[in-house]
Amino acid sequence: MIGAIGPQPITVRRGRVEDLDQLEDVYRQAYRGLEEYADTTTFRIRNYLNWLYSGEPEGFFVAEVGGQLIGFVSIHAEWWDKRLGETGEIHEICVHPEWKGKGVGRKLLEAAIAYARQRGRRYVSLWVGERNWHARRWYRGLGFEECGVQHGEWVRMIKSLEAEAYAQ
Repeated sequence: MIGAIGPQPITVRRGRVEDLDQLEDVYRQAYRGLEEYADTTTFRIRNYLNWLYSGEPEGFFVAEVGGQLIGFVSIHAEWWDKRLGETGEIHEICVHPEWKGKGVGRKLLEAAIAYARQRGRRYVSLWVGERNWHARRWYRGLGFEECGVQHGEWVRMIKSLEAEAYAQ
């Protein structure tokens, strides 16, 4: 269990392979109530976390407070999308429920977007569960647009980094 750890700052850093064991619980807790979209066995969760990390270690970021991991994001900046070309594909973002609504997800997403920009990407993209209304609303509020549904359960969302750059 992750509890409130006083007023310590939330920091985001690049993840390390040794973080993966601690992130298994973060993943499980983040998907409570949304198990239809998640891996649920220890074996599958560990394999998934290893795939996320090993696919692009530089694009794997964790959030921590007082040395405890409370969230993570994985982005692969060399992903190919048939409509967009190369994109920064956000494969996963998880925040422990006790830390939701405190800016952790936003900090993680900002780290992933900054990484995509550094790699010269014009877009970041992701898939989100069709019935994950909270996440879909959150992504829309951060500038993502819904661009279609696949297999009736996943919604494609895309954010243009070019439009964002012009607005600044």
